[in-house]
Amino acid sequence: MDFLLIYCPLWFPLVYIFCIFSFPSISKILFLIVMFLFAETHFASTWLFFLDKDNHKWIKNNFYKVIIIPLYFLLIITFSWTFNPSFVLLIHYIASGFHVTRQSIGIVKLSKSNSSLSIFLIYLVSAICLAIGLTKPGILSSYISFNNWNIFVFITAIYILLNILFLNFDYKFIRRIIVTTTGISIYLPLLFIENLAIATVIGVGMHWCQYLAIMFALNTRKQTLANKLSLKKFLSKRIIFVLFYALIMSTLAFFGINNNKLLSMVNGSDYKFFYLIPILFQLFHFYIDGFIWKFSDTHIKESVGKYLIT
Repeated sequence: MDFLLIYCPLWFPLVYIFCIFSFPSISKILFLIVMFLFAETHFASTWLFFLDKDNHKWIKNNFYKVIIIPLYFLLIITFSWTFNPSFVLLIHYIASGFHVTRQSIGIVKLSKSNSSLSIFLIYLVSAICLAIGLTKPGILSSYISFNNWNIFVFITAIYILLNILFLNFDYKFIRRIIVTTTGISIYLPLLFIENLAIATVIGVGMHWCQYLAIMFALNTRKQTLANKLSLKKFLSKRIIFVLFYALIMSTLAFFGINNNKLLSMVNGSDYKFFYLIPILFQLFHFYIDGFIWKFSDTHIKESVGKYLIT
């Protein structure tokens, strides 16, 4: 499961591409389902850090940088939204790109196949794809047809199967190829798909899978070792919280986006104030993750780092 959910979640874009090409009539519904089950639950998982009593003292000691500073920033974003929503969306996408790429680097390190070349390639390819994708999304779309997508899906599926076969071999080189391929693939869809929303879901969906899997493993392992209350009761409360949060944010996003342009996400004028609320919480997620995964901090290393499954 570590392989399929963390190191090589390439099955996600395969399934999504297959569904939207095979059943185009349900593309909007599928988009909303994915945003609810993967995107918003992944954002909600960040708040589990604040629910953990072991972190409350650290939060109090770092209150200014983890609460006050982001509040100032979010107020500026809210003010900017009233004048230019498109600018806020651009800031959001750039922040997301940095956040997602940093996680890809973290996955490389987590896999114990860390290399300067892998890190360099992930940074380089992600930056190029983001720069091109935000200015000219789908620049290579004319070279892709339905048959080409079928070939892509087939080749990727074979790639995943071969890697599964090699799991019995503890070769750092193989692990490095797996995690590096995943890392550089996240923003590649921006070059081949004009629809920015769909391209994002196809690629960044892998990031959501990784984050959810890591958070689930982290919380499960920590609770199992602490043995403060039953694991079932512990997980039930957190899963309910995550799903409730995701439902609220998904609903706000749905009513904040022009339904006729649900899968466009290119024009700031197509958004209402409702959509700003999920945006603000997502920006906080990008910001706070820079602290709650910073293992050079002694508390974070003890409260988070030692419970990661490697």
